[in-house]
Amino acid sequence: MQHQNRTPSNHSGSPARSPASPIRPMTGGWSAGITRDMVVLPPIDGFGHKLPQDWALESGHTMATASHATLLSDFQRLQSRKEMINGIRVTMASEAKTMKAFRSKMHQTKNLKAILENTLDKTDYEVGKMQECRERIQTERERVSGNLEVNMDRRQHRAQRPERELVHDVAHKHLDHQTTLLQDIILKLDRCVEEVEDSLDHLNKIKWMLAADLADKNSSLELDNKCVDLGLSWPEGEAPAPELPLAPLNHVPTTWKVQTMQTVELALQQHQEANDLRLKSAKIAHNAKLAEKVQYDVVQQALEKRVGAIMKMKKEMELKVQQVQKEISEATRTKHRLEESISLKTPPLKITWQRYQTRAQRPDRELVHDEVEHALKEQYEALHATVEAMHLQLEQVSQHLKDLLSTKAQMDADIADKTETVEMERQCHAMAPPRPITRGVLLGWHPVSEYHPHRESTISWDTAASTKLMSY
Repeated sequence: MQHQNRTPSNHSGSPARSPASPIRPMTGGWSAGITRDMVVLPPIDGFGHKLPQDWALESGHTMATASHATLLSDFQRLQSRKEMINGIRVTMASEAKTMKAFRSKMHQTKNLKAILENTLDKTDYEVGKMQECRERIQTERERVSGNLEVNMDRRQHRAQRPERELVHDVAHKHLDHQTTLLQDIILKLDRCVEEVEDSLDHLNKIKWMLAADLADKNSSLELDNKCVDLGLSWPEGEAPAPELPLAPLNHVPTTWKVQTMQTVELALQQHQEANDLRLKSAKIAHNAKLAEKVQYDVVQQALEKRVGAIMKMKKEMELKVQQVQKEISEATRTKHRLEESISLKTPPLKITWQRYQTRAQRPDRELVHDEVEHALKEQYEALHATVEAMHLQLEQVSQHLKDLLSTKAQMDADIADKTETVEMERQCHAMAPPRPITRGVLLGWHPVSEYHPHRESTISWDTAASTKLMSY
């Protein structure tokens, strides 16, 4: 029969093993053990028949192997379940640790963000105050420049006084000092503007750094929130507690926090420097106003004294003119009297001379130097001497009158110059700019109330703010 020539085999088609082959334990899983370690008994004859006891033994062995595979499969399922539970526990612990680290990092980031926002707010405040300081300094410089132009106009106006009144007086000296003072104030204000511009550049740079760091912190918080929202999905009944206690994040790299704090400290340092610069600028403006006020008063007082001195001299000259006018009147009357006297003495003199010439025409024998001729001669000499003396006196009186008239003309011209000078000095006095106001400015330095964000500042130009450093 065909069945007798076939080689006995197991149900899987594997070659038959020798009877002496031992049964090896299954190490590759229950299915692999069944296929690799199945024991096949040899046939007892050429037709493949087996003994009943062998058949029963083989069947029992097969059932034992199946039972062992079943037990091993149960054991493997228990081990897999245990490993899955352990894996879930490890994953839950690591997730809890990760979430704790996320929350701690987010807490630290929020604190730094709050510090950055506060510092950025203060930086905006300082930038605004420095811009206000710059505008005030520029306004002050424009005012001082205007006063300098007025000073030059006043000096030019006084230079147009009459020549005899061009005196290097006290007012001229104080106006020169005022010119020097105003030029020095303008130089100091220009230096203050340069320092304020540098401080504004630094503040804007720090503001940009703080804004960039704050943007990075916001982006980091947003990404961390996304990471927290991407939490693991847990099996039912095995999810971790929603709230985990925050722990200090001691292992954070130092550069992450130090760079931010260094920027904040740099900003606070720049805030203090800006506050000191505002204080310095306010002091310079105040001291400049004080000096300008003092010099203003000195110049105005000098002009007033100059006007008073000119008016006093003018009054004295007017009195002198009146006296000269009186002398002129007296000299004029004297001249008129002398002229009248000369006119009265001239006819007798001519008559005496004519009588003398008439008697000289007598005959030769009658030409005797008698007492009549002697009387006529004495009369003529007396009258002639009197007329000559009166002419001499008339010349003197005329010269004196001429001198008086010349003196009066000079004094009138001098009075006219002084009148013009007084008017010009009064105009120069009126050309003065408004007197600098220093009342209540920088009297008793006191710090302004602590900075409050988003509130109108009460810090004025005259009392610069003192910024308090933030403590972290």
